[in-house]
Amino acid sequence: MTETGADADDAAITAAEPATAPRSLIALLAGASALGPISSLMLMPALPAIRDEFGAATAATQSVISVFLFVFAIGIPLAGPLSDRHGRRPLLLGGIAVFFLGSLLGAWAPTLEVLVLARAVQALGCAATATVARAVLGDIFPDWRLAGALATMTLVMMSGTAISPYLGGLMTERFGWHAPLMLMVVVAAVIGLAAVRGLPETRVVRDGLMSYAELGRASAGVLRNRTFVGCVIDAGVVYAIYLGFISIAPHIMSDMLGRPATSFGLWLLLLSAGYFAGNLVVTRLKGHGDLDRVARFGNWLQAASALLALGFVVMGFTHPVFWFGPMLPLAFAQGLLLPHVTATAVRLAPGYAGVASGLIGFSQQAIAAAAVQGMGFVDTSGPMSVLAVCAALSLVSLAAMLVLERALRAQEPGGGAPPGKPRRSARR
Repeated sequence: MTETGADADDAAITAAEPATAPRSLIALLAGASALGPISSLMLMPALPAIRDEFGAATAATQSVISVFLFVFAIGIPLAGPLSDRHGRRPLLLGGIAVFFLGSLLGAWAPTLEVLVLARAVQALGCAATATVARAVLGDIFPDWRLAGALATMTLVMMSGTAISPYLGGLMTERFGWHAPLMLMVVVAAVIGLAAVRGLPETRVVRDGLMSYAELGRASAGVLRNRTFVGCVIDAGVVYAIYLGFISIAPHIMSDMLGRPATSFGLWLLLLSAGYFAGNLVVTRLKGHGDLDRVARFGNWLQAASALLALGFVVMGFTHPVFWFGPMLPLAFAQGLLLPHVTATAVRLAPGYAGVASGLIGFSQQAIAAAAVQGMGFVDTSGPMSVLAVCAALSLVSLAAMLVLERALRAQEPGGGAPPGKPRRSARR
């Protein structure tokens, strides 16, 4: 997607803005941001076991994932403005603590209802950690480098998320579905201690503390920018394609093929490898023009891959290689696309990285939650239904890209952002 003034923006990097973030900070932000994805990915192979233990329907079991996403979506728009008002550090530390408590509750859960409640508590914590992680990078990188920084953080995250489905399946087979949640208790404790020691405060400082009413007006101002709204919706649709597919695939593997939980985890490594490779390409790009071209290619590749997977199944090729295989280039395409869409949205709200990050996260999680819960009602005796939904969503994303490119050509970066001239605080 092209932005007017990109060349001038590339040249506007000043000495006042740091060129890089410390590796330790990137690793810390990646770990905090990964708590939600890791906890969900580790539980996805366990969904058939959870369904069988509690005697629940597939749609009810899907709530283990979808309720997490719905609560996550609700919490993110609150976490963003709160971090703008009170600071990034207290919000992230509080989020880790809440996630820790939710993980404890989930590990103990004697019923499906308690497990879903625990997932909701986890989601409240993740709403803070994921939002603040993006907002900190938005504080440090207010220019085109933000896309690369987001991609770098994603690469670090994926050192944990890539192995999570297989590890979750293995732990479920050997120790039961409670085991992945116990592991998350330990992971949250480790990341929390690291954050206490190593997280700086980077939020933008304004003259006087913003009231909640002012934060509400700032959010409304950002939402009046239709291009920003288009970006966040597109980001949500892209995420829904991925999460909708992987949330129902374990049931298909179990019901159609009788495969164990670890089998799904191994196939999902393909998608993780593809997404990792896409983000790696983004981290190597220099300048906004390159990001535009690569993101555009990613959007076309995403649609082509989803349609190819559906085509194979329509022709009668139902072995997992024919529907997981095309998901490898699809995940690669999303690795090219998502950092740019997210960074473009944040840059359309200069000085309000927390508000923008919260709204982006809300869109992603709300749309993905609807997709995941909807997938609970599709036929799990084969992959046809889920692939049809993924293909349709990929075409929606492609159409959104074409509309957004036209809007961005007609709009200067930052148009529609709330007024104000924030200044930066000193960083520790």
